[in-house]
Amino acid sequence: MNAPPKSLPLILSELRIATTRQHQVLEKRIPFYTADRALYTRLIEAYYGFYRPLESLLFPVAMSIPDLDWLIRSKTPSLEADLYALGLDAAAIDAIPLCRFSVQTRSVADVLGVLYVLEGATLGGQSLRNGLYARLGIDEHTGGRFFAVYGTATLLMWRGFLACLYEVCDPLERAQSVVAAQGTFETFERWLEQREVLQ
Repeated sequence: MNAPPKSLPLILSELRIATTRQHQVLEKRIPFYTADRALYTRLIEAYYGFYRPLESLLFPVAMSIPDLDWLIRSKTPSLEADLYALGLDAAAIDAIPLCRFSVQTRSVADVLGVLYVLEGATLGGQSLRNGLYARLGIDEHTGGRFFAVYGTATLLMWRGFLACLYEVCDPLERAQSVVAAQGTFETFERWLEQREVLQ
């Protein structure tokens, strides 16, 4: 393993080193740059099927983390709003298959490792938003709320998450966070493959 940059807190360096390859590979396979409205709807359905059960698993511990503001961070309501805006009704949303998880979410370190992936995706989604909106003719009110979930506070929310993450200092806990992040990427890619939305 490469030595982490000394300018970053150890936990962030270790997470970046451990997951950069996974992130790059998955990012190339998600067809947001080429999706039409039908494929975009299937993508949002797949995201909903991933986020809803995962956020339920995260909830008990996430609510106990000081200054995390978990209730603001949950993406499931935005994904559900997008699905309604894209034409699904309650019955269709209830019928969306849900991902099953083996990733551990019992400790703060576990949960913050998972959230490194989810919050990083929210931050990265900002670079997709305008092009996606223009190409598909949507905005945050008509199917694109997931990509604008924090609005103008996106960077502030990322920094708030990092402040929580930097509290993970113990080597064993840092290792737990890394395993959780890697497992989240692996599960997400496998899930999107099962839902047949990757290129």
